[in-house]
Amino acid sequence: MRILKQAILDLIKKSSSSDVLLRKIEEQDLEYVYLELQNEGLLSFKEYQHLKHEFQERNKYLSLIKITAPTAFADKAIAHLLSLFPKFEPAEKDQSIKAKREYDLFCKSKGQGLIKIEVKAGRAVDKTRPIIPYEQRAFSTLDRNGVFDMNFQQMKPDYFDVVILMGVWTDKIRYWVLSSKEVRNHKHFSPGQHRGNKGNEGQIHIKPQNLSDFNQYEVEEKRVFETTLRKASR
Repeated sequence: MRILKQAILDLIKKSSSSDVLLRKIEEQDLEYVYLELQNEGLLSFKEYQHLKHEFQERNKYLSLIKITAPTAFADKAIAHLLSLFPKFEPAEKDQSIKAKREYDLFCKSKGQGLIKIEVKAGRAVDKTRPIIPYEQRAFSTLDRNGVFDMNFQQMKPDYFDVVILMGVWTDKIRYWVLSSKEVRNHKHFSPGQHRGNKGNEGQIHIKPQNLSDFNQYEVEEKRVFETTLRKASR
């Protein structure tokens, strides 16, 4: 929204309804703004299409970021992975899991058997404004100075072979793929998250200060599946 506002601020200043349009932007009523600027001859249809396309590309994952319930957010992230990689299967299809979920996904590989996969997702949102709704403080990858803290909690490396960490920005999802051994040995993994925990349960925070420490684990979206197989064989 900030980038769009900057792009059309000069046009809005020329509008006879500038106060209204500024308010509509804050309310995220973009179509009203576009139509009013077109009606006043300040914005061509071609320019409107360009602005709208760029805004949509910068915010294609905003609907995921908006999900406030942690379980619903996690389920949506898992569903996203399943839509990309059909060879991943939901853990509930694995009959070896009885009363509780020990991991989220699995896949079968020749020579490796069953590969157990944990999935954790976090949002890149402004941590300095915790009261503001997620969608109003979400960062795109263009926000180089954004202060965020993605806390990937309740990871139990004794129970999975590979973990896929998903960092959700408004315009991109970044993926970090780690083996259970890499999780245990990572300097940012804090074991003992809860008293009496099982499976060496712990957490990892990814934030601007330590983002570079995860560069070696980041993979392109199209390589998530093959990297998962490779990490599971270690």
